Amino acid sequence: MDEVEPSYVVVQGDTNATIAAALAANASGVRLGHVEAGLRANDRRMPEEHNRIMVDHIADDLFAATQANRANLLAEGIDEERIHVTGNPVVEAVRTQRAAAGSDVDELERIDVEPAEYVLATLHRQENVDSADNLFATLHALNDIAASGWPVVFPVHPRTRAMLRALDAEHLLDALIAEEPYTYERFLALASHAAVLVSDSGGIQEEATVLGRPVLVVRDSTERPEALGSFTRLVTPQTLATETSALLSTVTRTLADLDALPSPFGDGHATERIAEHIRSAVSTARDESA
Repeated sequence: MDEVEPSYVVVQGDTNATIAAALAANASGVRLGHVEAGLRANDRRMPEEHNRIMVDHIADDLFAATQANRANLLAEGIDEERIHVTGNPVVEAVRTQRAAAGSDVDELERIDVEPAEYVLATLHRQENVDSADNLFATLHALNDIAASGWPVVFPVHPRTRAMLRALDAEHLLDALIAEEPYTYERFLALASHAAVLVSDSGGIQEEATVLGRPVLVVRDSTERPEALGSFTRLVTPQTLATETSALLSTVTRTLADLDALPSPFGDGHATERIAEHIRSAVSTARDESA
């Protein structure tokens, strides 16, 4: 902050980097904007929930993706003048990356899968990975899915691989198409053609609404309830295999239904709205200090 002397600081999401930058901006007296403001899982066991709440309460401008996010902020007593409903930048991020992508056929051929005939899975959250019981239950479920004839593509997060090594359980990857983590472009290519996504990621819950794909979310709660009941469904590690089998049995109809639904996270113009507000805020501040 001292070296750059910014007029404005923007933070996104709920990571430790987000709260660190927000606190630094606040301590330096720099105007602060928070993208993805107002997300709430109502689960204080999640470290991300703590970060979201703290950043929202010290930010000057809260860029909420949805009206539900706005309602969360108002319920916590935040002044409505600080809240701006913009949509989520993930919509245009996915669309831009997909438009710029090369041939998806090459990616599918590389791992020898057919469109809408495989499951794409990711796993990284501490409640799933740091718990041996949950990790084993999830991977046994993925193995059951693979054994039923549906290939499971599984880019292995470093945290997940480290835990499997520590538990001497890497053999649980043998029946899966287990790979190193993908670039964003490669992941979106595979997600776009998967029959079903299985994940504990918040971002994937959003991305799937742009791609028109169903997601089984391996979590007890979600900060993105807008997609529940249409694109996403909460499951436990113990029910994952059964829930996936049921979804796959009707997946052709499900994919057709989802293809007709718009993303609940915006129209693809969120960054334009956010940038315009920042330009206005910075311009006003300069005029007032002149």
